[in-house]
Amino acid sequence: MTTQSPEAPALPEHYREILALMNEGRRKVAEERCRASLAETPTDADLMALLASIVVERGELREAEALLKRAIGLAPTEPAPWINLGRIFQQGGRWGEALTHYEHAANLFPTHPQIAATLGQLYQRANRFADAEAQYKAAIENGGPPAVHVQLGMVLLRQDRVDEAIAAFNTAIGLNPNLAAAYGNLGNALQKKGDLPAAAAAYEKAVALNPKDTISYVSLGMAQLKLGQAREAAEIFERALATHGPERRAAAWLPYARAQEFGEMPAGYRAEIAELVSRQHLEAPEGYASMAELNAALASALAEDPTTVWEPLGKATRKGGQTGLLLDNPREPFTSFEKALRKVIDAHFDSIKLQPGHPYRGMVPKTYHLDLWGTLLSEGGHQHSHIHVGGWMSGVYYVSLPATLGHGSEGKDGWIEFGHPPPEFEAAFEPQTVIYEPREGEAFFFPSYLFHRTLPFSGDERRISLAFDVKPTSWR
Repeated sequence: MTTQSPEAPALPEHYREILALMNEGRRKVAEERCRASLAETPTDADLMALLASIVVERGELREAEALLKRAIGLAPTEPAPWINLGRIFQQGGRWGEALTHYEHAANLFPTHPQIAATLGQLYQRANRFADAEAQYKAAIENGGPPAVHVQLGMVLLRQDRVDEAIAAFNTAIGLNPNLAAAYGNLGNALQKKGDLPAAAAAYEKAVALNPKDTISYVSLGMAQLKLGQAREAAEIFERALATHGPERRAAAWLPYARAQEFGEMPAGYRAEIAELVSRQHLEAPEGYASMAELNAALASALAEDPTTVWEPLGKATRKGGQTGLLLDNPREPFTSFEKALRKVIDAHFDSIKLQPGHPYRGMVPKTYHLDLWGTLLSEGGHQHSHIHVGGWMSGVYYVSLPATLGHGSEGKDGWIEFGHPPPEFEAAFEPQTVIYEPREGEAFFFPSYLFHRTLPFSGDERRISLAFDVKPTSWR
């Protein structure tokens, strides 16, 4: 949390003593001194914020939140308690509250670069890229660090403004030539522009500056694969998995890199998919007589959701709309659905047998956040093959399916398929895929690194589903 330096001469002696104890690692004694001082001066907002910074480190988020809210009430013009309270909301996955909180803070402190940059990150998370861009520019105008230019470049890239993004990344590099993230994101922009050799060079520079930058290292492998160097790419993916654990893109692309090298998919790939994909049935949560009743409520809420964007930039959805993250601002019927979903997810995790070294079965989450969003496909709608880079386990639940599902020449219109490479990848091998029929009231669970797509369908009824990512916060 944000605190003042113990060397600041304006601080009273007891403040400096408490901060010195914290810097020495004597947290318990620091907390005792802080509580004793606060008992003597119970309206001291700075002491409240200081105590909050102590208790939050041992996981007492509720007490820290209460202390910071009191501190803000007593001294609303001090930015540090606002920033620290916002961090608590973010740490707890309370994204909607965090966004509202930082919007208020940005109005109170319009020239504070950290507040503007954090609000930009929250807008970026919500796919509000134009709003994020405005906040990053405000942070830069008010003296934000070079890293904010990187964040600006990222939202410009998400808006397909590639040349502007490249300029932003180069500005960050000019301000700080050792900023690895700037080179890594520059590589992304150059790759999108089609300059693969320059992209590979940028990734190499990022990894040289930060050998722990797994994202850039795997991106280097992706560039090598597109440059026709399949063996080199596969070796990068294998090293990334061996060194850094279950990196999503490395796990996704390794079999394709080997297939590109040898002309055929690795033996057993289709069987591996079938073992990893799980069909799950959900039970009606409290307050709903049946899943059909819940599905009707979900379909109605999704049809009216104000965050829905038609064919959103950077997403796989075609001829359909996709909502924002529905649990960022919890409301019915999504909160009841979340309860039903978590029961099935927890039971599924109980059934996983650990397999050391496996990118999915090697670890099982103990606690996790859920990201949930809706997809509403119209006639001809589909999602091209993609993975969920931000998740560990992903899934899709079927709310409403058209009567024409399963029609077509092969009888599989609107079904979900696993294992097909994305459309921009020119495969030198025959893909091995597994395809499943969706059913209302059921879900599929699968590792987030499995490529999957939906097949187009005909008819005037919508195909409505809820997708989700499990993001672990601790492991069993």
